[in-house]
Amino acid sequence: MAPLVSVLMSVYNGQAFLAEALDSVLGQSLEDLEFIVVDDGSTDLSPAILADHAARDRRLRLMTNPANLGLTRSLNRGLSLAQGRYLARQDVDDASEPQRLESQVAFLEANPRVVLLGSDIRVVDGSGRPTGEIGFRPRGDLGLRRYMFLNNAFFHSTVMLRRQTLTDHALAYDENLAYAQDYDLWSRLLEHGQGANLPQPLVRFRRHGGQLSATAWQAQQEVADAVAWANLERQGLAGRLTRREVFLLRRVALGPEALKGQERREQLSALRRFGALPAPPGRESEPELLCLERELWSHLRRHVLRLPRGRQELAAQAAILMADPAGALRELLARLAQRLGGRKGPPGVVC
Repeated sequence: MAPLVSVLMSVYNGQAFLAEALDSVLGQSLEDLEFIVVDDGSTDLSPAILADHAARDRRLRLMTNPANLGLTRSLNRGLSLAQGRYLARQDVDDASEPQRLESQVAFLEANPRVVLLGSDIRVVDGSGRPTGEIGFRPRGDLGLRRYMFLNNAFFHSTVMLRRQTLTDHALAYDENLAYAQDYDLWSRLLEHGQGANLPQPLVRFRRHGGQLSATAWQAQQEVADAVAWANLERQGLAGRLTRREVFLLRRVALGPEALKGQERREQLSALRRFGALPAPPGRESEPELLCLERELWSHLRRHVLRLPRGRQELAAQAAILMADPAGALRELLARLAQRLGGRKGPPGVVC
């Protein structure tokens, strides 16, 4: 009999956090699952850890690649084995809360038009200690579709989807993409149903020193730039923004060393054009449409609070301040409250 949920994970030299990730899935309150783990040619202790867990729990289905094939191909290999009604993702660095799968299945059972579901994340450090930061994305379909114009609206490790939708439309990860393969697949999947994010942190997302290098991060961003542009094209909106503006808007949150002062002024202009993008007919006044726009403005205003490095940066700060003086003041007060309260991460932008 097919399981209710198939959980999919790829592992490459993940021994540091692998046991915790495996236990978090195998210890779920929802027990009707299969856990498909693809060992992508690991050379550390990962194979031994996987073999030990597989011997103790028959729900773990282990597939070993003949060589290192990369994340995208590994995920597709695992996807071809999945039998569950629902498919969930889990990354080796992260851990699912015990009620995660049960909560997501209950939501999908109650909302048949939703084909893709994520959740908030609780950020932890390399030792698993909470940093105090909760990561979130838009909750409802309208807001997350707008968010997908520029950024991935789902944390990969939180996703659960209807596997039949993938089968019906021959959807899988694009093996031409080494990065942002999830952003691309979710973009195509949302053409066939609605999306949503649960407002609970159902996954512990780990930040640690072994993640993407600067070179890999840059390559990832370039792929994501192309996915964002494709999303605008699908909606007939590519003519409303230029590729340069998409590039700049996707980098609003970067620190002062990443962009020049003139580019900050270009971001301000691009943000105004983004805010003018049309909404679906009859839904122009819905608050969730503004989630990404508010987030971008918040990031841009934070540059006003930094010491300028040269005339161009000072001119950019002045332009941002003049565009939204009240918002800049709110940002300053929020940052002060954050510091006084001992919180980490940026002030929240409600979606």
